[in-house]
Amino acid sequence: MNARPPALPRPTAAQVLGARVRIHAAHHPAAFAGGGGLVAGAFVALLALLSAAPGLTDPTGAPGWLLAGVAGAMLVGALVVALLLGLYARSLPKVAETDPVRYATARIQAASGELGPDPETNRLAHRMSTHTGYGSDPRHHLAPVLVILAFVTVRPLAEIIGPDFAPSMLFQLTPAVLLVLLVVPAHRRAMARYSRITAFRDRYESAHS
Repeated sequence: MNARPPALPRPTAAQVLGARVRIHAAHHPAAFAGGGGLVAGAFVALLALLSAAPGLTDPTGAPGWLLAGVAGAMLVGALVVALLLGLYARSLPKVAETDPVRYATARIQAASGELGPDPETNRLAHRMSTHTGYGSDPRHHLAPVLVILAFVTVRPLAEIIGPDFAPSMLFQLTPAVLLVLLVVPAHRRAMARYSRITAFRDRYESAHS
């Protein structure tokens, strides 16, 4: 009895929506980053106004300086988010595909580690798997995490091993412990995904060599 051929992956509504966002970001990076920056700036301004509300109604206060601070916070928030979104948009695979369903299907196919039944989907998945922003080794992303871990660990450790140690100082290591608990399982999942993407790329290139 012949084996049943593999079926084409069926993306969920959330995966299709994510693909739609990635397509827009890849094809219109400036609009994507600018729009996200404006939304972030408005959100930061709202939070800053809520925080500064008591000072704005205080007749002895300086509402002009408070409003300047709100404007500054809004500008910084908008610029930071726009920069991060711009970098994200530049990291996406540069593919001509604009159908979000096919785009999401190709992402799933590449992450499965196996070739699918549709040659066009396999081709698109291979294009994604060779792009540094999608199929890059997660170990390359550990450097900033290690810097943050050192930042939140060195000072507490220096105080703990110092002459004025108190058991309550151990709570200062909470951020470092939480960071490790979050990063380790996430890194393991990313490495497993990377291995499957690499296996898909190898299988595709072997089949088309």
